[in-house]
Amino acid sequence: MKVDVVIVGGGIAGASAAYFLSQYGSVALVEREEHFSYHSSGRTAAQFTVGIGAPTMRRMAQASRSFLETPPEGFCTHPILTPRGCLTVAKAGQEGVLRRLQDNLASAGARADYLDKEAALSLFPALVADKVDAGVYEPDAMDIDVDMLLQGYLRGARARGAELLTGAPVQGVSRENGAWLVRWQGGGIAAPILVNAAGAWADEVTRMAGLAPIGVVPYRRTAFTFALQKEFDTRSWPHVGSIDYNWYVKPEPGCLMGSLSDAVPTQPGDVYPEDLDLAQAIANIEADTRLHVGRPLSQWAGLRSFVADRNPVAGTRPDAPGFFWLAGQGGCGILTSPAMGQALAALAAGHELPGDLAGIGVSSGDLSPTREGLGQGI
Repeated sequence: MKVDVVIVGGGIAGASAAYFLSQYGSVALVEREEHFSYHSSGRTAAQFTVGIGAPTMRRMAQASRSFLETPPEGFCTHPILTPRGCLTVAKAGQEGVLRRLQDNLASAGARADYLDKEAALSLFPALVADKVDAGVYEPDAMDIDVDMLLQGYLRGARARGAELLTGAPVQGVSRENGAWLVRWQGGGIAAPILVNAAGAWADEVTRMAGLAPIGVVPYRRTAFTFALQKEFDTRSWPHVGSIDYNWYVKPEPGCLMGSLSDAVPTQPGDVYPEDLDLAQAIANIEADTRLHVGRPLSQWAGLRSFVADRNPVAGTRPDAPGFFWLAGQGGCGILTSPAMGQALAALAAGHELPGDLAGIGVSSGDLSPTREGLGQGI
């Protein structure tokens, strides 16, 4: 099979790339698992926020808001975003970190309310009063319907003629006669442009192609759900976390979701929760709140992949003609997928970045796999 673009990796990054690239030519999306969005994209807290420390990642989230709020006609049958709000709480002595979060939110055009103890408790009454002194509230943070977004990308790409292939673990990548040949057992595709959207496996695919890796490191994060308590009405609660990232809690239908907010370096693969991480998360939540977790209803772990500077990567290198990276979204891949997909599609098509990105100060150099501090060659 020959196409204009072959995309390796069927998570949200690859799906968004397929959606936006398919307007320029023929596309094939190749996924190793039996269904799309199995690893990182399928194990997310599904929150839209611009309270992100890494500056380019924060701007890509800012640029994605309009697509998520008002997707193209026919993209989905229900809203992708629903109101939730996000509250970050801190103890005495951590006010400076809270102010930096408030500044980051404001820099991305978001409302950021600095709250005293009483205001924070009114939003999340399960807090232990003497464990919180202040908070920052992002009222325009949202819940994301991840499946609605993913299916919109896949349905739109398929409608434009894209080939969507699952159960095809890539075994070889080579450059032949001006095209990239991607091979798996029983099949293969040739294309002049290859998009490496393989998430935690991005460096592995890069090495298959005979190229120097960009230093993508996967990190494990553990999460679980637990039962509601009769004394609390959680329906209006925001997503709540501590400023030192040692726990968060998010309301879900019929339960609460909790996490240690951990980031443990690991190898690419199907990761599972560690008993010690679960125990620590439960201890942290129960120390700072009046919630009683007990035995989790469910538990899982997912991967978050970063490069050294914690900003995302979209682009190519002089030593890699036709080979484009779409990687390093670090747990923000869902909420940045519209802007990242559009940026990658524009670069692969030889165009300038979309005007809304340039308007908020994002350049191709900010996303480039050749930028300083990326960790190239790791």
